[in-house]
Amino acid sequence: MSGIKEWILVLAHQDVAALGAVRDLEGLRAATHGEELWVRGISIAARAELKLQQLPTLHTYMLDEQERLFPPGKPTPIGQLPRVRWRTLKEFMPVTLPVSAMPGALPAPYPIQLAPCSTPQEGNALLTDLATWKTYAEGAPQVRLQPLRFAVSENNTVLILGTPLPPVPGREYFLRDNILLPCGFEFDPPVIAALVARKLNPQQQNLLLFDTEGQWEQIPPEYFVPCTRSAIRLTKERRTEDD
Repeated sequence: MSGIKEWILVLAHQDVAALGAVRDLEGLRAATHGEELWVRGISIAARAELKLQQLPTLHTYMLDEQERLFPPGKPTPIGQLPRVRWRTLKEFMPVTLPVSAMPGALPAPYPIQLAPCSTPQEGNALLTDLATWKTYAEGAPQVRLQPLRFAVSENNTVLILGTPLPPVPGREYFLRDNILLPCGFEFDPPVIAALVARKLNPQQQNLLLFDTEGQWEQIPPEYFVPCTRSAIRLTKERRTEDD
């Protein structure tokens, strides 16, 4: 087998968030093909990159100069590279959220109230601002950032998920049934929690973020990206440009 020029990775479409881990690697491009995500631009040597090996790939192919696809180690091609629109990873999955991803708080279709509670709750999420988050991330060891994911709204509010949470100013939230409630608060009465989850998030795919007044917003999981200094720095740079 000769003329092999690069590797091709195929992922399930629902695993798009995993690409955030390799977003900083140069030369990668991605495209949607049916229910799959295809990634190219991986040189033969770069395939050993640990970040690439950790992606949840469905299929791996080698691509020759005629754009034929070969299973690893096999001399016979199984097909051609699909004709799709290839984009860089930074174009394919921008770090910052679209305007609609973290909108202003939405009124619930029926009254929802929260009340203070005395039950201790461990925070799973933190709401802070982008400038504070960037300042912390620049000096934090990578081991503290690695377990976290973050998303940024149009008004530079940052929602950080994971534990342990960073020691920065902000409001902590606890997670239950894909609902984030402010620590120290609970639904009033608490028994409506399951009903709220069923009514507002029946597919259990998105996160519901509540404030203390019972207002809520819905955030799709694909808008969260892994916490790396490069991703956080790029987010701040882009928000500064937009401002």
